[in-house]
Amino acid sequence: MSLKLIAGAWLVVAAVFAAPSWAAADQPETAPVTWRSQACRKLGRGAANVLTGPLELLRTPYLVGQRDGGVAAVTVGLAQGLGAGLIREVAGVVEILTWPISFPTRDFAPLVTPEFVYAHGDWIP
Repeated sequence: MSLKLIAGAWLVVAAVFAAPSWAAADQPETAPVTWRSQACRKLGRGAANVLTGPLELLRTPYLVGQRDGGVAAVTVGLAQGLGAGLIREVAGVVEILTWPISFPTRDFAPLVTPEFVYAHGDWIP
């Protein structure tokens, strides 16, 4: 058998197994909510929060500046951003360590809001 034929066969097999997940990704409201999906989302959310926690130093001053002006953004915004970044980092570590259990709530809810630093193409207040 040629290498191209084997690679093509694996590609077809992968597409057959991935097709149901593609359909579920297009329609998240119809995707079944299972323990596995909630636990994996919690693990991913924790990893994302650990990696993007420092972005709070950009996000929070930006949001404070939009609301209260530039001086507030540079002073209060930076202080709040530092605190929010540390909280997001700790929450991410806790979610990674406790991903298979529904801790601290029974529905795998995020520990911090917003769930992600940057979502839906914008900074979320």
